[in-house]
Amino acid sequence: MQPKPSPLRRLTSSSAIYGTVVYAGLVGASSVYEEDDVEQVLITSALTLIVFWLAHVYSAALAHHGDDRHEALVTLGASIRHGFQESSGMLLSAVLPTIPLVFGVAGVLSHEHAVILALQVSTLMLFVLGCAAFVVRGSRWWWCLLGGVATALFGIVIILLEAGTH
Repeated sequence: MQPKPSPLRRLTSSSAIYGTVVYAGLVGASSVYEEDDVEQVLITSALTLIVFWLAHVYSAALAHHGDDRHEALVTLGASIRHGFQESSGMLLSAVLPTIPLVFGVAGVLSHEHAVILALQVSTLMLFVLGCAAFVVRGSRWWWCLLGGVATALFGIVIILLEAGTH
């Protein structure tokens, strides 16, 4: 059995990066349809992310269970636990961008400001993840920054494409 991944590993996992992009796209798309109701943006985005997360858990568990490279018999329970561990980053990635939406629901921020801030937080998260990827590789500081900028910009493109298709 593989060791349990650290919380930092879950935050920088492919599921966390995917979750960041998907959640931002959902916030952007739902804000177009719910022009003045930040509560509905939050509910729609969060519930849809949970559905995507469940699909991710399901696919990770099934793929793990059917992987014939395991040295020992893998139980169904172990595969399901693997699916939850593998996919937990998707939910963790939504925590920070949700904070401005909660402030919007509480009336501290306007609808527009809450949505824009949630999208900016998501973009900043992608920037930090991009920088971190280059830092781990031992790149020079300017390559780390350039990698972060490129990651954030590419994330914005994907978020816009996703929002446009929903």
